[in-house]
Amino acid sequence: MNLTLNRLSLTNVDDSAGGWQYEGGKVFDGNNHVANYASTKRTVHQGTEAQNTAMLTLTLFFYGLENITLQGSHDFSSGKQIGSVSAASSLFASNIGKQFTVLGTNLVIQ
Repeated sequence: MNLTLNRLSLTNVDDSAGGWQYEGGKVFDGNNHVANYASTKRTVHQGTEAQNTAMLTLTLFFYGLENITLQGSHDFSSGKQIGSVSAASSLFASNIGKQFTVLGTNLVIQ
């Protein structure tokens, strides 16, 4: 599955333990707007700083109440995100456990 993420919002929120980054936007399959997405990235002082990385959760909300949730890491130096599909509605359940990468706007679920 090859999709394009079109970011519409990005908000950083710092707290005493680290920081959150919230992102939202649209998901395209070619020129077709097929879903919306929301992601959270979490940094933790003394836990993620040395590698300039964050914990990542990214959920795709497809039309018809279908969804896919991806979990993994975000590397702030390269912008690359990697991990696997952790949950999905019935239409996408066969993707659970598959690896994913995000680089730039390109999301690939293998």
